[in-house]
Amino acid sequence: MKPFLPSLLLSLAVLAGGASGQTIQQAKASAEQDLRSAIRELGQLRAKIEGEKIPLAKKVAELEREAAGKRRELDRKLRLRDNRDASLIQLKEEVRENESQLDQSLRLLQDYARSWRQSSPPAEQELWKTPIADALKKAGKGRASRLGAYLQITSLSTQAIRQYSGGMIFPGNAIIPPEGSREDGHFLALGPVLFFAGENGKAGFVERTIIGASEAQADLTVESVARIEPSRLLPTPEDTAGLISLALQADYAEVITLPLDPSMGKALIMEGGELTPLEELEKGGIWIYPIIFFAGLSLLIALFKTQQIVFISTPGKAPSLSGRYRGPFEVLRKTAQAYKGKQYEILEEILYETIIDVQVKLEKALPLVAVTAATAPLLGLLGTVTGMIDVFRQITNFANPENSELARGISEALVTTKFGLITAIPSLIAHALLSRRVQGLVSAMESFSARLVHLKKNQPEEDEEEDGSDS
Repeated sequence: MKPFLPSLLLSLAVLAGGASGQTIQQAKASAEQDLRSAIRELGQLRAKIEGEKIPLAKKVAELEREAAGKRRELDRKLRLRDNRDASLIQLKEEVRENESQLDQSLRLLQDYARSWRQSSPPAEQELWKTPIADALKKAGKGRASRLGAYLQITSLSTQAIRQYSGGMIFPGNAIIPPEGSREDGHFLALGPVLFFAGENGKAGFVERTIIGASEAQADLTVESVARIEPSRLLPTPEDTAGLISLALQADYAEVITLPLDPSMGKALIMEGGELTPLEELEKGGIWIYPIIFFAGLSLLIALFKTQQIVFISTPGKAPSLSGRYRGPFEVLRKTAQAYKGKQYEILEEILYETIIDVQVKLEKALPLVAVTAATAPLLGLLGTVTGMIDVFRQITNFANPENSELARGISEALVTTKFGLITAIPSLIAHALLSRRVQGLVSAMESFSARLVHLKKNQPEEDEEEDGSDS
C-alpha cells in the first residue's frame, strides 16, 4: 500500500500540471485579447476626448468669461446698493436738517409775529386784528399750513410798517385821563409814535401797552388776538395837546408841526408819576415824623451854632494887654489886665477856667446834632423794615400780586431810609465842621492866654496901659 501512494500522487501531479499549462495559455490569450480591446477602447476614448476637448475648452473659457462678467455685474450691483443705502441715509439726514430749519424758521416767525403785535399800541391792534385772526384760522397742525399763516402775518406787519412810516390816520377811541372817560376821535400813526385827537378837543400821546411776562411768552391765537386793551391817552401838556389837535385837523396839503417824544411816552409817564415832597413824606408812614422832628431840630441847632461860632474872629496880630479884641478873646484880655497878683500860676488857672466856660458855651447843643446824625439812619432803616414786612404780608395774603404793587410797596418802604440819610448826612457834616471850629477857637484862646500871662510877667504894672488897635 505504501509504494502505491507515491506513484498515485505523482500521477495526479502530472495530470494537474498538464491541465494547468493549458489553462494558463488560455488565460494569457484571453488577457491579450482583453488588453488589445482595452487599448482599442482607450484609443477610441482618447480620440473622442481629443474631439471633445476643444469644444469643452471653448465652453469652459466662455463660461469663465461669463462668470467674470457676472462677478463684475455683482460687484457693480453691490456698489450700487451700498451707494443707494448711503444716499438714503444722507437724504434722510438732509430731510431732518431741512425739517429742523423749517421748525426754527417757524419759531422765528411766531416770535416775530408775537412781538410785533405786543409792541403795537391797542389802537393798531384793533386795526389789524381781523386779518391776523383770518391768517391764524388757516393754520392747521401741519408745518406747511402754519408757515403759510405766519408768513401772511409777517406780510401784514411789513404792510403796516410801510403805512406807518409815511403816516396813517384812522378812527378809533381812547380813554382820556384823569376822569377815565372814553372818547371817539382819530389816531395818527407816524413811525413808532401814535397820536390821538378826540372829537371833544382832547389830544395827546397814546400810552404804550405794558405786556406781562406770561403774556409775552404766549402764542398767538384767535382768542388772544381778539382780546385788546383799550387805548389810553397820556397826560399831555396843553401846548403839546394843542399842536397834536391842530395837526390832525389840518388838510393834507398843509405843513403840520408835531411834537416829538424820543422816550416813546416814558418821559410823560415819569413826569406824571413825580411826587411832591409832601406826597412823598406821606408815603413814609409813622416813622417819617420822628425823622422830620430830628431834622428840624438839627437844622435849627446847626444854624444857631453856626451864627454863634463862625462869626468869632481870632486876633489878627500878636496879643497885647492894651489891645482891643472881640468875643472871648476880649474877655481873656480884660481878665489878664485886671489881675493884680504876683502869682501868675493863679492867672493861668483863671484864664483856663474862662476858656472852659467859653468852650462849654460854644459846644452846648452840638451833641444833639451828633445824635441826629446817628439816629436818623436807624429810624429810616426801621421804617424800611416795617414797610418790607407789609410787602411780604401782601405776598403771603395774595397768591400772585402784581409787580407794580410790589414795586410801589418797596418804594414806599425805602422813603424813610431816604429821608433818614438826607437828615443824617448834613447833620454829620455840620457837627464835624462846628466841632472842628470850636476846637480851633479853644486852641487859639489857649495860645492867646499863654501869651497874655507871659506879657503880664514881663511888663511892669504902670506900662500896661497903652492904647491898641482892634484886630
